[in-house]
Amino acid sequence: MDITKETKVGVICGGISSEREISLRSGLNSFNALKKIGYKNTALIDIKSPDDIFNLKNKIEIAFLLTHGKYGEDGAIQGILEWLKIPYTGSSVLASAISMDKWLTKLIARSNNISTPKGQVINKSHKQNISLEMESIWHDLTKKEQAVFLKPRDDGSSVNTFKIKTLEELKNKINSIDLNASDYIVEEFIPGRELTVSLLEVKNQLKVLPVLELKPKNEFYDFEAKYTKGLTEFILPAKLDTQALKELEDKALGIFTSVGCSSFGRVDFILDQNNIPYLLEINSLPGMTDTSDLPAQANHAGIKYDELVEIILFSARLHKH
Repeated sequence: MDITKETKVGVICGGISSEREISLRSGLNSFNALKKIGYKNTALIDIKSPDDIFNLKNKIEIAFLLTHGKYGEDGAIQGILEWLKIPYTGSSVLASAISMDKWLTKLIARSNNISTPKGQVINKSHKQNISLEMESIWHDLTKKEQAVFLKPRDDGSSVNTFKIKTLEELKNKINSIDLNASDYIVEEFIPGRELTVSLLEVKNQLKVLPVLELKPKNEFYDFEAKYTKGLTEFILPAKLDTQALKELEDKALGIFTSVGCSSFGRVDFILDQNNIPYLLEINSLPGMTDTSDLPAQANHAGIKYDELVEIILFSARLHKH
C-alpha cells in the first residue's frame, strides 16, 4: 500500500514480556518522531493481550512494531497481523520465530559456515540428574576458558543471562531457574570484542550500518549495561581492519537473510583474538530507545532518528499474500 502522512499508523509496544518497559520506551520515541514529521494519524498503542491486537482491525492501516521479547518478537503478534491483513514492520512470522530461538539460529549459522560458540540446550529433564549432567557439560564447554554463559533459549536484551565461573555456581543456578517456562542454553565463553551489526532496509535493499563495538563497564553487555546511560562505551565505527570488517558484514548479512529477516534488525558477535567472528544472536526488533545500538549506528551513517523511523515505516508489508 501507499504510505502517506494521512495513513493510520499504530506504534505497537508494551506487551507482556520481561522487556515490556524497554518496549514502551522504544514505542514512545518512535511515536513522537512520527508525529513530529507529520504523520498526524499515528497512535501509540500499549498491548497487553491478544484481544488488543484483534481490536486493531479497521482502526490502523500500518503496525509499527516495537514489541520486544516473548509474544512480541517471536512471530505471535506478526501472525495475528497477517490474519487481519495489517502490514507491519519487522520480519515475517517464520523469520521472527526462528531468530527468537537462539539454538535454532545457531544451527542455521553452522550450516552456513558461520562460527558460533559451542553450547548445550538445557530443559526440565536435566534436573533429574543435575550433578552428573552439569559436570559433563561444564567440562565440555570450558576447555579454553573457565567460564560459561547461561541464557534463555527464547528471550532477549540479556534478560536472565549469567556469566558463570564455577561448576558449583552452574549447578546452583540451574536449580534456581524455571525450566518449565523456558529452555536455557549453556554456552562456552569466548573472550573477545563485543560487536554488533545493524541492518536497515532502504527502498527494498538491505543496508549495513557502521559496525559498533560495545565496551560495557559491567562484566558483559547485560540488561543494565544496555539500558543505563553511561554504563557502556560506544566505539563507532569499530576499529577493524578491512578484511575483518568485510567478513563481519558478510556474515551478518548472510545469517540475517538465511533466517529470512527483513525490514530492520541487529546481529551480535564476539570477535576473538584471531579475528574470527562468533555469532551470538539475531535481534529482529531491536530497541529504539535513547541508549539503543541501532539509532546510534544510523546516526553515524547520517540518518537522524526521525528519518530512521520513517525508513522503517516504509518497510512495512504483509508477508503472506
